[in-house]
Amino acid sequence: MTAVDRIKKLAKDQKMSVYELEEELGFGRNTIYQWTKRTPSAERVRKVADYFGVSIDYIMGRSQSSDAYPEIDLADTEDVILTFEGKTIPQEDIELIKQLLRKNKN
Repeated sequence: MTAVDRIKKLAKDQKMSVYELEEELGFGRNTIYQWTKRTPSAERVRKVADYFGVSIDYIMGRSQSSDAYPEIDLADTEDVILTFEGKTIPQEDIELIKQLLRKNKN
C-alpha cells in the first residue's frame, strides 16, 4: 500500500475526500495525488500524520500500525534501555517506579 493509498483510507474512514483533506491542510489541489510520482516533503507528510493522529512511519509504509504513540508496557521492558531527560534510568529506579505504579493501582 502506498502513502497515497494509506491517506485515502484514512480520509475515507473520516468520511472525507482527499480533496477536502488538502483544503483543510492548506495544500493545493491534487498535491497528495502527485505523491504517486514524486516524493513529498517531510513537512507535508507530518501535517497529514498529525491531522489523522498517526505516525509518519505509518503514512510512508514503514509501520503497519497507525498508532502515533504505541503503548509500551513497563513490565515488558527487560531488554530495553529506558531514559529520562537523556540519561539512562538505572534498573533499581525502574523497579522503584514499578512498585509505585503497582501501589497506585490498588
